[in-house]
Amino acid sequence: MAPRILVPFDDSDPADDALEHAFELFPDGEFVVLTVVDTASLPFIPNTADEADRPAETEELLADAAERLGRAESIADDRGVAIETQARIGTPAQEVLEYAERRPIDHVVIGSHGRSGVARILLGSVAEVVVRHSPVPVTVVR
Repeated sequence: MAPRILVPFDDSDPADDALEHAFELFPDGEFVVLTVVDTASLPFIPNTADEADRPAETEELLADAAERLGRAESIADDRGVAIETQARIGTPAQEVLEYAERRPIDHVVIGSHGRSGVARILLGSVAEVVVRHSPVPVTVVR
């Protein structure tokens, strides 16, 4: 049975690198690429429960997430690899951890911006939180 690999994706260079590395590290893997619309910086918390009642702002956020996932699909297509894509709204580290806990995931491959010192303290590190709390092994790519 092929391992299922979760690759959090935010359309940054480290995320691109993590996706490429996941393909190399697990040539026979099944890949799930997850993007998270971060609610921490939003002036409102989107309600996505009922599509009919979604405000326009929520639709825009989901369209942005679809664009990010399109970039991941392009990378996968260039390598001839099939991927599954998922978009969530919430706090990135929490959403990645919940996905890994609730779905059949065997490994997480995540990119890191490599911040250190004050920048890491002030901005936090999604990769660090995922490494510390993941129920499955994690590979961090810088």
